Amino acid sequence: MKTIGILTHYQVHNHGAILQMHGLYHTLENLGWNPCVLTYQKNLSFIDPKLAKKYNISLHSVPFYAKYICTQNPVFITFQFLKRKVLNNFMRTHYRFEPLQQSCPDAVVIGSDEVFSLEVGVNIMMYGHTVPAGKVFSYAASFGQTDTKRIADKHCTALIANGLKMLKAICVRDKSSADTVAALTGITPQICFDPVLLYGFEKELQNTSYCVPKQPYLVIYAYSDRLNTPQEIEAIKSFARKHGLKIVSPGFYHKWADKSLQVTPLELLKVIQSAQYVVTDTFHGTVMAALLNRPFAVLIRESNRNKISYLLDSLGLQAQRVNQLAELETVLLQPVNWPQLNQTIQRLREEGISYLQGVLNEQK
Repeated sequence: MKTIGILTHYQVHNHGAILQMHGLYHTLENLGWNPCVLTYQKNLSFIDPKLAKKYNISLHSVPFYAKYICTQNPVFITFQFLKRKVLNNFMRTHYRFEPLQQSCPDAVVIGSDEVFSLEVGVNIMMYGHTVPAGKVFSYAASFGQTDTKRIADKHCTALIANGLKMLKAICVRDKSSADTVAALTGITPQICFDPVLLYGFEKELQNTSYCVPKQPYLVIYAYSDRLNTPQEIEAIKSFARKHGLKIVSPGFYHKWADKSLQVTPLELLKVIQSAQYVVTDTFHGTVMAALLNRPFAVLIRESNRNKISYLLDSLGLQAQRVNQLAELETVLLQPVNWPQLNQTIQRLREEGISYLQGVLNEQK
């Protein structure tokens, strides 16, 4: 069986990032390949040196974490510690890892998520440089908030453009990233589904046992420092009170929620699957609600507008956008044509599989 390496953000302690990795990993397995996640040292040259200590844990990190612990809610600190432990254990038991420069895969796929982003620094392997494989390509990659101006400001235009031009094929997950690739290389990349939608998780949902809350509930899925303004909290609480719902936050700590749940990525899917409603402001929160056919509303911010707007457009779910909190109830209660959505998901899923098969089966 041929081996394929996956270059992605495996160090991120985020359920959505792990689920997209899981989806791509097992999709490749289903296509007859032996996948492994490639490990590497992340470059952090574009962030504050003090913040870099958060990621490069060593004795130099002690002052950073000491200050962090002293200024945070002890319950939040405990939640974050347990979350890291849960996610690390999940990754150790579900995936095979190999160091990038010690591996010899037959092919390497770069993706998915914001692997083309320059948010923290220049990770040259994400653009195909120094990758030890004859066939290197991307799948559903994204630049996130990185645009051609930021690339030029960081003096990375030639580096990124030349790397992308060497790839066997380029596939991104949103139009903004496609436009950036085209501007840099003159190549029009294919746009494909995020691996969470591509894979579907039907088997995992059937085989994962998790006791979801018994009382009807609404899920909030957002980073712990989001959905915390008084206006946001009151809008969500008001809707929950009116409809007799508890408020559950799986995977992130929100002190104002009725319950913040410590879950594995697959348990997260079970929690969302059984929710009455979902309120989110994240890309993967939107993906999971759509995949699992749960009524949802996604709060649009400047930081998520590009990637979430294209996702909603491609699924025909533009009406699930919330630009003002006064719209929350209207959006959550409006009917969604789930059969039509599922047909769209199936069609776009087939396009993604076709892209992968075409690249992987093509002779060098």
